[in-house]
Amino acid sequence: MDWKIVKNTWTHKPIGAVGFVGDEIAVIVAFYDDKDANQDGRVSLPERFFSMFSMQGRALAEVANHAYADPDILTRDPSIYQLRGQLTAKFASGLVAEGIYKAWFSQGIGQAAGAIAGQITQNMVGSYVIKRGLEKAVALAYREGFRRN
Repeated sequence: MDWKIVKNTWTHKPIGAVGFVGDEIAVIVAFYDDKDANQDGRVSLPERFFSMFSMQGRALAEVANHAYADPDILTRDPSIYQLRGQLTAKFASGLVAEGIYKAWFSQGIGQAAGAIAGQITQNMVGSYVIKRGLEKAVALAYREGFRRN
């Protein structure tokens, strides 16, 4: 899997990553919790208090929107347009995959990001979504990654 770090368009701070299988987006990960509004790596009491509503999927939608603004990602896989719309409209309801991928994604992103990775957050991956139809490709890449290690 090939990873591309997604930075906030305005602050240039890394907020997530997009994982490609070939030239197709397979995974989007967010480095921060949905309720971590200032993206400092922790959810403070005011952040908990002021986010009375479920914020599930907010971080992924934000990463998808900023990924859409990255011409390298947009030209590599224009389907980011539809995925961005889905994540923004639904806040990933029904799309968030559960599983053991978080640690594996962190390792792959860490290799792609180099020195940046240590500056992001302790756990690196706050949430992720696997594009529908690519679940098997991601699982295969996951298994292949363990065979090489």
